[in-house]
Formats: sequence, structure tokens, C-alpha cells
Amino acid sequence: MIKTLSAIALFILFIASARAVNDRALFWQVQSDNAKVYLLGSIHYADDSFYPLRREIEQAFYSSGHLVVEINIDADKAQRYRELVQQKGSYQGEATIRDDISDETYRQLQYRLRRLGVPLDMVHKQKPGMLVLTLTAVQVMKMGFMPELGIDAYFLKRAVDSKKHIIELETVEEQMDIFLNVTDGDLMLRETLHSLDEADMLMMDMTRCWKRGDEACLEKILFEDAMTRYPSFIRIYDKLFFKRNENMANDIKGFLEGEGTYFVVIGAGHLVGDKGIPVLLRNAGFDVGRL
Repeated sequence: MIKTLSAIALFILFIASARAVNDRALFWQVQSDNAKVYLLGSIHYADDSFYPLRREIEQAFYSSGHLVVEINIDADKAQRYRELVQQKGSYQGEATIRDDISDETYRQLQYRLRRLGVPLDMVHKQKPGMLVLTLTAVQVMKMGFMPELGIDAYFLKRAVDSKKHIIELETVEEQMDIFLNVTDGDLMLRETLHSLDEADMLMMDMTRCWKRGDEACLEKILFEDAMTRYPSFIRIYDKLFFKRNENMANDIKGFLEGEGTYFVVIGAGHLVGDKGIPVLLRNAGFDVGRL
């Protein structure tokens, strides 16, 4: 059984390994009288086999005057992230993760760290939300996928090389706070530890859905299964997806009310379902179509 709580973290690091040149993917075009926005569902960790992307995607990027991303992780942002990990994502003084989770979760954590080859001393000062991201990233990289090959990184590099204007929708602080302010860090960490045993299967399912451009499939994995199994986690979903969807959709509305062409790369989980950004934009009266 796929554990959908860690699907939250895995989807943030969502990967795919097969060539995507003929994939439909999750790709939309939104138009107004004087502006156009392309929306691409992002995959943040990948490998060389994922490229080249579909020609229509490349052409849309080439024709756009602006690249819009959640965060432009340049050297300064990476340094800021490391600082925040120390300031907000880590225990201070003598406190450690052992003080904040149950005995059972701690035993599971020790087991998982041994399997991953990560010494406990390296992560014992991280709070539960940070540990979820750390463990998921280690698992994904052990599968052979790297952040520098992700879709965001790919287009950010090309935007810098071509001197294309880059716009950020969020800040490092905002994204980190989502995972640090969970109401039950012990539960989230425990379910993540359980589900890492099934990471390969989960990633294959997500990859298959993404490559088919199957919105309903991704929505089921991310939202329907999780809401049924863990209704108390609606608050996490509200922070992680729904409120962010509304904020990002409002920013995109601003682009559409002006002029120009924008290429927007956003985590694919923000683009599916009735509360996804394409639906929000369509409900606001814009012309939204899949490409």
C-alpha cells in the first residue's frame, strides 16, 4: 500500500527516468487579451535520460520573455537555505529529535538511517519536517536522480544564459515554514519512514501518471488517497498546496492582466485537481487549455 503522506515529500522531489521527448506531460497555455502564460508541471529531481523535453515545451520557453519559478535557487538562496536550516529547522542547545518523537518513531528512524548509510549524528538536530525532506532527498539521490538535473534547474540555467527575466513566486522562508510548522511532526515523520520502503513503486506510479499527462491519476495519489486515510492532515494540505495555489494563481492573474509572455514552472502537484492553478485561472475567466 502506497503511503500518501510521504507522497507529499516525494512529489516535491518528483522524478522520472525515461525519455520525455514524446511525453504529453502536464502543460497548459493560459491567455488574456494582451498576455500569455505557459504552465509546466515541474519535476525537481531527474537525470540525463529525461532530456530532451517535448518540442512544444522548448518552443514555448523560447518564445517567452519571462521565466517564472517558485524559487530561483542561486548561490545566495542556497546560502540562505543553509542559514534557515540552522536557525529554524534545527534544535538549539541540548535538544535533539529524540526529545520530540515517540519511542517507536525513533526506532524506525534509526533503522532507516542505517539502511540509507546516514549517521544519526548528522541529522539528530533536525526537526521532524526537515528530516522528512532530508530523508526523502537522500532516498531519491540513491535512486540516481539529482536536483541539478531537475526541470526547474534546467530552465533556470537556460534563462541565465539567455538573460531572460526570472520571476520568483515564493521565498525560501515561506517554503521551509510549511514543513516546520506541521501540527503533528511525529506522525508525518513516522509515515514517511514507513513509506520509503515503497519509494520505488510510488515513483513509478507518479512517473507513469506524469508521462501520460494524467491529471486524475496524480490527483488520486496525492489528494484522494491521503484525504481518505488521514483526514486530520487537511491542514497540511491546505498549507502545502491549496493556499499556495491561490497565492500563485493571483500572481499569474497579475501577469495575464498586463502584457507579455510568461513561462511558468511550478511543482506538478499545484496543477491538478479542482483546487489546482489551471482550474483557479479558468474560474477567474481566463482561457485555459492543455497543450
